Order: sequence, then C-alpha cells, then structure tokens
Amino acid sequence: MMSTKLKVVSPVGEPGVKEISPPPSLNTLNGKTVCEVWNGGFEGHVSFPIVREMLQKRYPDVKVIPYTELPMATIPSFGSANKAQTLEALRVALAEKGCDAVITGNGG
Repeated sequence: MMSTKLKVVSPVGEPGVKEISPPPSLNTLNGKTVCEVWNGGFEGHVSFPIVREMLQKRYPDVKVIPYTELPMATIPSFGSANKAQTLEALRVALAEKGCDAVITGNGG
C-alpha cells in the first residue's frame, strides 16, 4: 500500500498578524513621489510605463520612481525563509526614495 503525505495550510492566515490603521489618503499626487514595485507578474514591463505616463499627464508635478530602481517583490521572495529579508529590503528602498505612494504588483 502506498501512503501519501499532504501538507495542510490554515485558511485563517499567519498567527501574530497585527492590524494597523492605514495612513491618510493623499489629496493629490502633484508634488508627491510614487514608487512602482513589481512582483514579476504578467507584462509589468509593458503596463508600468503606461501607468507612469498616464500619472505624469494627469499630475504634472508627480515624481515616479520606476520599478527598475527598486527591489522586485516576487511571490517566491515572500517564502517563509526570505520574507523578513524581502520586506526589510523593500522598506529601506522605499524610505530612501522618499515614496509617498506605491503602485504594487501587476494584474494579468
């Protein structure tokens, strides 16, 4: 008889997660710095430049930091062994760039 091992994951989420209050919404993006963070998903190299151009047309004084100047936040990089390191590298990079807002991921 062959035995099968299954890994079970709780749908409840990670233990010890604290709720935090979101920061206040920005009234405008004029004069703000918006940073792009790509997760390596579908066609980000195509969509981010389009979104960037649209933002710059609508908000002439916005500064957009392209995803190429920030660490990628891929799904594998959030595995349990790498999660803390990935988040810290991203936090440091966003702080160094002076980000007021972040565009994350990429839809498919």
